[in-house]
Amino acid sequence: MARKTLAFLISTLFVSSMLFATGPPPAQACGSQNWYLPEGYTGGNFDTYVLIQNPNDSSAEATVRFLTDNQITDPLVIDIAPNSRYTVKVDDRPGLSSANVSTMVEATHGVVVERAMYFNYPGGKAGGSNSIGARQTSRTWYLAEGYTGGDFDTYILVMNPNQVGVHIRVKFITPKDAGGRGANATEPQTDFITKEYDVSPMRRFTIHADEVPGLENTEVSAIVESVSKTGGSRGGKGSEEVPGIIAERAMYFSYMGINGGHCSIGAPSASNTWYLPEGRTAGEYDTYVMVMNPNSTSTKVKTTFMVPAAGSGGGRSVNPYNPQPQPAPEPDETITKEYTLEPYERHTIAVDKIEGLEATDIATMVQSWSAGEGSGSGSSCNPVVVERSMYFSRGNNGDGHNTIGATGKYEYWFMAEGYTAGGFDTWILVQNPNAREVEVRATFMKPEGEPIIKEYTVKQASRLTILVDEIPGLESTEVSTKLQVLNPDEYSTACEYGIIAERAMYFEYNGFVGGHCSLGVGE
Repeated sequence: MARKTLAFLISTLFVSSMLFATGPPPAQACGSQNWYLPEGYTGGNFDTYVLIQNPNDSSAEATVRFLTDNQITDPLVIDIAPNSRYTVKVDDRPGLSSANVSTMVEATHGVVVERAMYFNYPGGKAGGSNSIGARQTSRTWYLAEGYTGGDFDTYILVMNPNQVGVHIRVKFITPKDAGGRGANATEPQTDFITKEYDVSPMRRFTIHADEVPGLENTEVSAIVESVSKTGGSRGGKGSEEVPGIIAERAMYFSYMGINGGHCSIGAPSASNTWYLPEGRTAGEYDTYVMVMNPNSTSTKVKTTFMVPAAGSGGGRSVNPYNPQPQPAPEPDETITKEYTLEPYERHTIAVDKIEGLEATDIATMVQSWSAGEGSGSGSSCNPVVVERSMYFSRGNNGDGHNTIGATGKYEYWFMAEGYTAGGFDTWILVQNPNAREVEVRATFMKPEGEPIIKEYTVKQASRLTILVDEIPGLESTEVSTKLQVLNPDEYSTACEYGIIAERAMYFEYNGFVGGHCSLGVGE
């Protein structure tokens, strides 16, 4: 996609204490002051962009720092107008024309930050990827997706934003019947393959999972931990606490003739409930839900798939790659499936193969509980980690995208990235898992400010799709989005009206055809 003369801005539920706020929702959501983006690359045919949204009524000053394998660059200080968005092309920064790079953003008040990349990876794997940032460090990160078989490459990116070095331990979890278990000559009987690494202060560190012995041809999830060299997540008696880190995963692939790549930030904790607003099985789309069981006991998982409700505004009536009307799904339909995961197992759900979900837009809710409990209602045992990946074609080309799920429903959602000019299409996906419909206000923020406001109804137990390109005034612009549930006082509890939001984009960029997505930030 070529964003021709514009300062090219880029880019379908997130993690507990990071992208999901902890505690009760604030009276007025405003973003966060600190953000971390582990992934980024500017060498070869890679372009990396950092997108910053200011959803507040006052200006924000943001200081942006870039960490590479061997240096930290001079900070970039920018002013961001109220209710607007700002784009930084990382390739253009001094000393970053060919580098692995992580990004830190510190703002004077709350902002929202994402990163988008466009690339032609070796082997003709051209496309784009996108992820929301992390709002804090953690000593543990979970990455549900990963694959090293066929023509797939999986990378784990670790960012150390501390002034001291960190020692990390990575546990690789595979399906029970995969080659990853028992194929490791040094640890043939373990539930996972373990590797340890040292990461220097203020540096970015890259792990190529395909090169880890025992992981050459398998699906794989990962747990990345910052630990002391003596083994614990805290130092010994009298020592300082082990510093937190940030972890992300990137993949490049050839999937059934489709070449591309995708990525996602990790989750700093597991959860018993996950939400995924985006998903599509119609046309040339394949959708997968990955569930990682990090527990030492068997875990039951229930998936609830929600299709768009009639009258709610939509599924995609037009495929962005094939402008033919798609058959409308039945209104308010939900389909449920249950699975049992063994201890330390990664499980993949091919959504297209589920009866009733072969040709529709989909939002997903995943719930887990201990296999010995018999019911998932109210359980706080055996939390899991959930991601979703999608692969799609456009003529002879295509791509894929991926995101972590959200662990909570919120009144506000923010999405920093979005672009509608040239060969870009931007979609906002809103999931309402509640038993009653909700009214939602969408505020679309452009670089020059002057936001455009629209209101929508999202039917109960359904998903709403908004094509941003079709909104008057947003046909050719960079755009960030803020969603707010209207009239929350009409509901007895927040559980009755909270929503989840995600954004998906499809594009042609400098001759690359592809797509990417990211979960929003909920507050």
